[in-house]
Amino acid sequence: MKKRKSGGIFPFSPLSPAAPDGIRVFDDETTEIRGTPRIFFSERNEKMNSNNQNPLPQKKKRKRSFSPAILVPFLLIGLIVAVVIAAKSGDSPTPVTAGEDPATTVPAVTRAVPPEVPIAEPHAWTTASVGVTGDILIHSPILSNNRTSDGSYDFTGIYEPIKPYFESYDCMIANLEVPFGGTEAGAYSGYPLFNCPDVMADALKGAGVDLLLTANNHSNDAGHNGLVRTQNVLNEKEIPYLGTRLESTDSFVKVLEINEIRIGMTCYTYSYAGTLNGLPLRNGDTVRVHSFEYGALEAFYENVQKDLDEMRAGGAEFTMFYIHWGNEYQFSPNSYQKQMAQRLCEMGVDVIVGGHPHVIQPYDTLTSESGHKTLCLYSTGNAISNQRHQYMDSEPTGHTEDGVIFGVTFEKWSDGTVRIGSLEILPTWVDYQHVGGRYVYRILPLDVNDGDWSRYQPASLQQMKNSYNRTLALVGAGLNGYRSSLGLEAVPLKID
Repeated sequence: MKKRKSGGIFPFSPLSPAAPDGIRVFDDETTEIRGTPRIFFSERNEKMNSNNQNPLPQKKKRKRSFSPAILVPFLLIGLIVAVVIAAKSGDSPTPVTAGEDPATTVPAVTRAVPPEVPIAEPHAWTTASVGVTGDILIHSPILSNNRTSDGSYDFTGIYEPIKPYFESYDCMIANLEVPFGGTEAGAYSGYPLFNCPDVMADALKGAGVDLLLTANNHSNDAGHNGLVRTQNVLNEKEIPYLGTRLESTDSFVKVLEINEIRIGMTCYTYSYAGTLNGLPLRNGDTVRVHSFEYGALEAFYENVQKDLDEMRAGGAEFTMFYIHWGNEYQFSPNSYQKQMAQRLCEMGVDVIVGGHPHVIQPYDTLTSESGHKTLCLYSTGNAISNQRHQYMDSEPTGHTEDGVIFGVTFEKWSDGTVRIGSLEILPTWVDYQHVGGRYVYRILPLDVNDGDWSRYQPASLQQMKNSYNRTLALVGAGLNGYRSSLGLEAVPLKID
């Protein structure tokens, strides 16, 4: 697989706090933006133009006397010149034939015709690819089955099959739906109050994840200390994040510069009366989480406008919003999601990626009254969880085992325009096998261009196909509709 991480990722926000080493954060004084080329006029040409407008005065000619005999030599010379000119007349030069003296023959004159310079067609001279996957939801069975003999945890095996796909994007993003509360918050735990070991951050970074979303309904599961500690852990491990902040003066917005393309991003989660997951946000934590309430959407739109203004002030050429919203285990967006998505489209947001329902919801291309297009995936589903179909009485169909990588490619063109290019949705499925006395969890890529899915686990081949078909039934129509508008090949909606 081609690795596209060529340019690196640089958060770019005038209001960002100091970033960890390896992450470039620019303020207004150090921002370098390519300007419009200036045209320099030649000083010499200006002087020549001036001289043409003011010619030098001509001297008076003095009359001379002459004799008619003087004209005879000049007439003879004129006759010779006329003969030479007649020899040169015609479309082709006179060839030299046998017996002629080449020295007295006028050679042919061939004029070089300058070659036509082709005009370059407009083309994308740089691109930036962004991939987004769903919920990192670490339930208790995942914790216990990834504990090593010395009592530590190792989650790297979960991401081994999907790692090449994560790494193929210039910027790979995942929704971290667990806090890093540490042992200070008590024992590590799963649902209903999650608390995950810090090494999960190392496993995600090692698998190619570049940025994490930290605003969701489980951000407060480990309380105030967990909310703050999660951010400190990510800062120490040099993993950028969106959705939460340590201080009220920190920004919820980042503008990433990827391969000379700037993309503004932010993340929101729903809340209710100052609570997340039924837990009150204490110690001023309401300002530490980028949240909205369904009963106060006008306030949400005001905040969105402020975010957009900040992104554009930072030079953003594209904008992406990640929103934790909707109803759990519902395959369709609710009325709030549709209303909010359309309003953000009207405000000029380019891409919306949703999460929270723990199942995939459809993709749609929205259009504003002014004609602006917004790419919207209402829900990415679960990237990793223990929500197996056999355990889900409320949703036993297997949809909670399904996830995606939602991939968007941004382009900057030689004619000065910027545009969204290709759109990809790679289905994923959580494999669950009993191996060596424990259960092994892995995120498997359901790539139709890979003809050998059986190498992952032959016994799971039909389950993988079922997962692919479930996902494409939800996103296929919208995905192929967009790809068709770009002249791209349609994605198969079903495999047998």
